[in-house]
Amino acid sequence: MPKYFVWLVSGLLTLAACDNKTTDEQTLPPQPEKVQTSSLKQQIKHNVANNMLQKISVNQDNFLSEFQKLDAAQQYYFCAAFTMGAMSVSKPITASAMVNYFMGLGVVQHNRGIDENTYMAFDFGKNVFHFDKIVNTILQEKICENIIGAATQAAKVKKMKTKEINAIGRKEVEKIVERIKK
Repeated sequence: MPKYFVWLVSGLLTLAACDNKTTDEQTLPPQPEKVQTSSLKQQIKHNVANNMLQKISVNQDNFLSEFQKLDAAQQYYFCAAFTMGAMSVSKPITASAMVNYFMGLGVVQHNRGIDENTYMAFDFGKNVFHFDKIVNTILQEKICENIIGAATQAAKVKKMKTKEINAIGRKEVEKIVERIKK
C-alpha cells in the first residue's frame, strides 16, 4: 500500500515543480513567531488525523462514525485523496492528470479549498489505504463515488469548464505541496 502514496506525492510534487514562478515572498526568510504558531497548529491537526487513524486501526468499524464527523468539504477532500490514491494504482498517468481537477472540484462545490481542516481530512483519506476493510467499505457503499459524482454535477450545473476547474485546482495542489514540504 505505501507505494500508492508515493505515486500520489510524486504526482503532486511533479505538478508543483512544473511551475517555476518565484515571488519576493518566497525569497524572504520566515518570521519566527509565525513559524511557531503555524507549526503548532499543523501539529495539532496532524494529531487529530492520527487520532482518527488510531480509532479506526483499533476497530475498523469505527470508520463510518469518524467519517460522519467530517463536514461536507472535509468529506470531499478525504474522497479526493482516496480517489486519487485508488486511481494511481490502476492508472497512474490518469491519476496524475486528474489531481488538479479533483482539487478544483472541491472549491467549485464547497467554496472552500485546502485549509487546516480540509488538509487534515485529505491526509486521513490518503492514509486510509492501510485498512483493507475500510477501503472495501468505501468502494462497496460507493461513498467517495457519490461524493465525487455530486461535485462533478455541481460543476456541470455551474457550467464550469475543465480548464477553469484545473486552474482552480492547481492553486490547491500548491497548498498541499507546501504543507508536505513542511
